[in-house]
Amino acid sequence: MPNALPDSDPRILLYAHDSFGLGHLRRTLTLAAALAEALPRASLLIASGSACATHFELPPRTDVLKLPCVGKVAGAYTPRSLPASLDAVIALRRALLETAAESFAPDLIVVDHQAIGLRGEMLGVLEAARGRGAATILGVRDVIDAPEVVAREWGTPAVRRALTELYDRVCVYGSPGVFDARARYAVPPELAARMEFTGYVVRPPSPARARPLPTVRPQVVVTMGGGEDGEQRLDDYLAAIGPRRAPWDTVLVLGPLLDRGAARRLKQKGRSIPGVTVHTFHHDMPRLLSESDAVVAMAGYNTVAEILQSGLPAVLLPRTMPRVEQLLRARELERLGLARCLVDPEPRELRAAVASAVSQTRSPRITPPLDGATVFAQRAAELLGAVRLVAGRVSA
Repeated sequence: MPNALPDSDPRILLYAHDSFGLGHLRRTLTLAAALAEALPRASLLIASGSACATHFELPPRTDVLKLPCVGKVAGAYTPRSLPASLDAVIALRRALLETAAESFAPDLIVVDHQAIGLRGEMLGVLEAARGRGAATILGVRDVIDAPEVVAREWGTPAVRRALTELYDRVCVYGSPGVFDARARYAVPPELAARMEFTGYVVRPPSPARARPLPTVRPQVVVTMGGGEDGEQRLDDYLAAIGPRRAPWDTVLVLGPLLDRGAARRLKQKGRSIPGVTVHTFHHDMPRLLSESDAVVAMAGYNTVAEILQSGLPAVLLPRTMPRVEQLLRARELERLGLARCLVDPEPRELRAAVASAVSQTRSPRITPPLDGATVFAQRAAELLGAVRLVAGRVSA
């Protein structure tokens, strides 16, 4: 890994709009941790609109700028908490971002997923950064959405200009062996030359604790990520295994963003079934996966990365609205033999799929590269070093 510019104290701003779920925030936190390790004198500021932005342990020398929350209703953005119009909330977020960037004066800006930010709120920050000579990186997950949707979103004049003029590098957090964005999406030639696949971004696993007894019953983890849209799938799973005890135990992780009323109902329902344990949130999903025998999950980016890391047999229940991202990812993983993909399965079909997953023997298998955070930090350090040398802040 490159040296960490010992004669400098780089400042890094990481932006994650986080309008829905926890995916963007969790990936940004993982990248921040890798950057903090690669650049031990760096200061990092995460700007996030997630309702859970302050709920996670932060990497060293890192703080969070909490933006007002924006959610989705019927696929359309709307303020989550403030009783104001969407335009007013976006204007407030934009002002916060521009003021913070001016005061913090980052040497590197990392933008997650949204090239110009939510409703263009990052455009002013990016333009000012280019004027100062700061480095910029756009990071996108492996699968974004259907090709026609990406073409429409990337084809707007503002986004097209940002992709061609406002970014030094575009990092794809995935593997072309699973999903090659350059082949699947209408990527402008001038952008394709700056795209680099880093591998999947996933936090390092915690050491697994030994099972108490070698004859312990198999354990299945059921996780819906943030949980905001996981209620129906959790109901489907409980219907598939209940009301009598299944041949395995279940750890049900509802997700911190699940509606409170739904969470109470599912806790009551789950705890009425023998062998089912229910948690609203689990602070160390990699460890929980390492201690289990199979997993049932949606197909969000972070969840899938952690499943690939664990090597667990997986049954994926992807959402298909408002984006088909999860469906595309789950189908590609099924094609590669890395998971089973089910869309709206009947209880009997879901139970059979879980039983099959539990019966599989966990064994080493070929998986896509999972060192995306480390690779990203290396590329960021190289880019940051080059920009700072050009700016004359470090002696030759």
